[in-house]
Amino acid sequence: MGRPLRFRVVDSEDGSLLPQLLARRVPELSLTDAKELVRGGAVYLGHLRVRLPTMRVASGERVTVHLEGLEARPLSSELVRFVHRDPDFVVLDKPPGVPVAQTRQTARGTLAEALRRTLVDEGVVRPYVGVVHRLDQGASGLVMFTVRSVANKSVHRQFAEHRIERRYRVRVVGEPPAVLRCEAPLCELPHGRVRVAQSGEPRARPAVTELRRVEPVLGEVEGRAAALLDASLETGRTHQIRVHCQSEGFAVLGDRKYGERPPASEPDDRGEGGSEPSRLFLHAYRLGFAHPTTGERVDLRAPLPDWARAREDE
Repeated sequence: MGRPLRFRVVDSEDGSLLPQLLARRVPELSLTDAKELVRGGAVYLGHLRVRLPTMRVASGERVTVHLEGLEARPLSSELVRFVHRDPDFVVLDKPPGVPVAQTRQTARGTLAEALRRTLVDEGVVRPYVGVVHRLDQGASGLVMFTVRSVANKSVHRQFAEHRIERRYRVRVVGEPPAVLRCEAPLCELPHGRVRVAQSGEPRARPAVTELRRVEPVLGEVEGRAAALLDASLETGRTHQIRVHCQSEGFAVLGDRKYGERPPASEPDDRGEGGSEPSRLFLHAYRLGFAHPTTGERVDLRAPLPDWARAREDE
């Protein structure tokens, strides 16, 4: 991922339209491309994401441009796969490789945007889509969105109080024991990384992951042993399963951030070339919670991909 381009608006540019400024300052950008970058949410004035091509700039403002935002494309409506629909919320089955919500680089190509567009196509005027929780971009499975703002508070409280039941299937490298409980506290770092916290570290947050092997260990990737685990969370920290598995010596297959680093000749996260996994082998297959308005129990399941199925599932 390239580094963003940053510059300040000079006095002679005061009052310019933002796309015109970008086209002048960045030689490789046409005016059309500059407008697309703005509409796609890849341009910031100060810390504010700007998506209006009619925005004018002022002298001294800092402009940040993420040029890779040009590569983002809207998701096909076919990728909005409903598992459950309700007047207050929806639950979707997220495909691997799709971000749940906008990233720093772009607001396009996300599941939230695709859901909003689907609701518009169904006749909903200015639909509300609230992102309740996130699932790693490379992972797949159940993700909940609220579609009425009144439901947001109740659902977020359940997540904050760890009253949402979440179950995952994950394939890891190595031969873990039949049952493994990891209680290592986690610490979030800049740029989206997470690590196991040191003893007494003030930023440490408690995290508990229960892992259970669901079938005998198999040889899967270039002769390496690989195990299929069922994971449940008592807390919901960023990258919790990935970091806990890695800290116990069993990195998640396909994890480029916390797992094994492939040689430069091997594929990147998009799986271009080579024989390494091209996705993160992590799938959220079960979600249980109290309905935000009725309080009734809701228990939802997503289909398991082939790699996540054990004999007991058949």
